[in-house]
Amino acid sequence: MSEPFKNPRLRCIEVLLADGVDEDALRVAVQALNLGGSWVLRRVPLEPTRRAWDLVALFPIEPGPAWDLARKLRDTKGVEDAEPSFEATYAEGDPRGPVPQVFDAAKLNQNECDWSLRFVGAEKAWDLADSKARRGAGIRVGHPDSGFQAHRELGPHLKADEGWDFVENDAITENGDGGHGLGTASVIMSPDNRASTPTPTVTGIAPEADVIPLRVTKPHWFIPAPVLFHVGADRLRDAVWYAIARGVHVISISLGWLPHAGLHRAIQHAVRRDIIVIAAAGNYTGPIVVWPASYPEVIAMAACNSRSVPWVHSARGRAVDATGPGEDVWTAQPGDKVEKSSGTSHATATVAGIAALWLGHHGRDALLARYLGGPTLAEVFRHVLRASATQWQEDHAHWGAGLVNARACLEYVLPSSQTVLASVVGAPVAETAAEAFNAVPSPAFHGRLGKVFGVNPAEAPRLDAAHGRELRFWALTRAPLRRALLEDEPAAPEAFGTRGPSAVPPFSDGLRAHLDSLR
Repeated sequence: MSEPFKNPRLRCIEVLLADGVDEDALRVAVQALNLGGSWVLRRVPLEPTRRAWDLVALFPIEPGPAWDLARKLRDTKGVEDAEPSFEATYAEGDPRGPVPQVFDAAKLNQNECDWSLRFVGAEKAWDLADSKARRGAGIRVGHPDSGFQAHRELGPHLKADEGWDFVENDAITENGDGGHGLGTASVIMSPDNRASTPTPTVTGIAPEADVIPLRVTKPHWFIPAPVLFHVGADRLRDAVWYAIARGVHVISISLGWLPHAGLHRAIQHAVRRDIIVIAAAGNYTGPIVVWPASYPEVIAMAACNSRSVPWVHSARGRAVDATGPGEDVWTAQPGDKVEKSSGTSHATATVAGIAALWLGHHGRDALLARYLGGPTLAEVFRHVLRASATQWQEDHAHWGAGLVNARACLEYVLPSSQTVLASVVGAPVAETAAEAFNAVPSPAFHGRLGKVFGVNPAEAPRLDAAHGRELRFWALTRAPLRRALLEDEPAAPEAFGTRGPSAVPPFSDGLRAHLDSLR
């Protein structure tokens, strides 16, 4: 597995106050901690409880000290939670994927620009006679990504005037680095121009859905990779709150990175507001499904090709709900081009389009009335998407319920509230490293954790409970540590510097002290 997260640096520490605690009390608490340097408090925009604040340092802070500061804040009276948000370079790898293979003539031809549309049966879904609205008409999709670039494939349903740039903090989401957002938006809603366009063209899954671009990422200019972004969970968090305020019905997140509690709270609120949230499982991360796809409220998408074979670079794992077209999918590309691209990003955009079709087909207001007081629309849609998926030979534990099928999804008889609620499995929130890397059973994981750090494995669960967020962070950003925790035969402690301080990852003082106390 390549190194997906690089060069993490602190952007802010999100602080969630207890009920009844105000800004003045937080300022007094911050001053009493003598954090050093200059800090700015910023209320998390559009967060409805008005209890969430970003503590922003006006000077550089390394990750280890940032985790110590967050721990001090969590131990402060009146603070319910505190967690650092890091900006990291995230490399998706080559979006073109592996060299195309010879494929079965009975399967769809990946060189036909609408193969992914036909793969999921979108055209057949458009033609259903009993649809209240066709092709996603009237459905609003929030689209946190890299913004967009102007392109002939983007029709009138890209609502640029409603978007926001969370990188530059302005209303202009069109930018020269918006190629990734352009491509994923085209998969959702490009108009059907096949009859009038002799050149390759993209046809969106829901060509009449409205897409609101929200720029949350920017390329990292000096590292040579086709898709490489500076990302920060707080930007995505703010975009989710913004999308909720804008009245979207679906949020399509073709990105993924480090977990963050504030982002999770925003997504939970969106789902409670009957917004369907879909996110990419990840590229080049093997058995690790990245966040926010790993959150239980989010529909997580893995990727396959036109032959119904898993894309070799798709993430996989228990968090995946289903698999959809992601390898060699035709998308709009910079320079007014239409070309093939690969990634779980496209499977995510595909399902965002299917969600728009489903909401339009049944009528969102009718769905809200039907499930009033019962499951959320996100829970209903997940149930239907999984139940209507086309079965295939792959392991459900890695690739979800099957291959997404738009027509079957729309035709599936709406389940009762009781049926949906019975299928909702409460998944643990990954506050420990063992929960985050659940491809390994917890006892085995804690055994490896003990061996890697040279401590009694019986003490590893306590260590994980106390420092799980930080351990998870270092495992995600340090490939040797991650490999040791996920492989069957982890290296001896010396390989990770537990007996050689110069090689130790720059842990927080609190984590170092806990490790020393256990040795």
